[in-house]
Amino acid sequence: MLQLPLHFWLFFAIFSVCLGACVGSFLNVCIYRIPLEQSVVKPRSHCMSCGKLIPWYHNLPILSYFICRGKCFNCKAPFSFRYAFVELFTALSFVLVVAAYPPIGGHTIWGITPITFPTLVFIYWIFISGLIVATFVDFDHYIIPDSVSIGGSVAGILFSFLVPELHGQAIWWQGGLYGIIGFAAGFVPLQVLRLVFTWYFRKRGRIEKDDYAMGFGDVKLMGAVGAFLGFKAAAFTVLAGALLGTLVAIPLLVIGKRSLLDRIPFGPYLSAGAFVYLFWGESIINAYLSLIIVR
Repeated sequence: MLQLPLHFWLFFAIFSVCLGACVGSFLNVCIYRIPLEQSVVKPRSHCMSCGKLIPWYHNLPILSYFICRGKCFNCKAPFSFRYAFVELFTALSFVLVVAAYPPIGGHTIWGITPITFPTLVFIYWIFISGLIVATFVDFDHYIIPDSVSIGGSVAGILFSFLVPELHGQAIWWQGGLYGIIGFAAGFVPLQVLRLVFTWYFRKRGRIEKDDYAMGFGDVKLMGAVGAFLGFKAAAFTVLAGALLGTLVAIPLLVIGKRSLLDRIPFGPYLSAGAFVYLFWGESIINAYLSLIIVR
């Protein structure tokens, strides 16, 4: 495994923070415009209240939100803090990926699963960007755009052929095969669960005849997760997503903010599960297996 000099790693880490913040700014555009079927290129960023174009010096990722105190420079209408949060989270996620590529001694920090091939850094940046868009679009609209789910599945399989190291392989067709298997492992089981739960809830009268117990976007998103990260990641992501969703839903049910019949976006929890697996999945699985073996 190629190991980077410390000074180069530090430069790359700083670069990844800046790049991540800029990418996060673009992801904010995607999150808002894709569900509305608007172009993510034109028009330029503008205030939603007064329509005034935002000049570049008021559109600096993360910084401009605080410099302008979260308000439009022209009409003083408030901007959601989420814009800055998405930019900051993307920046931190990008530097976490860089932290997984060990510069000295082959060791990572914070127990992150190491990356053994430099091209994977850029591939994981793309993957994380898709998860972020899927998360916030699902929160807002209860949908996951096909450009993220289907596009992510195609990209994951394509990268598997082009960079077989994505699945720990050295030969292109083996990497591609693992990508296809990963896609199937993510897509098929969740689709089966979706149909089974739909049949059960329709039979019990919990949902309407034309409704489904789970959105098809979640199923397609899992196909993308499996294509990028493999079949083990698919299983981990579904279990982790279900656990996280339950931990969030139970308190909301208890305090009366949600009912059992309310729609709950599952995509954000699947994305969180995939995010956890990307960085700490192998460590969590190994720790769990060691507990079983000890017992």
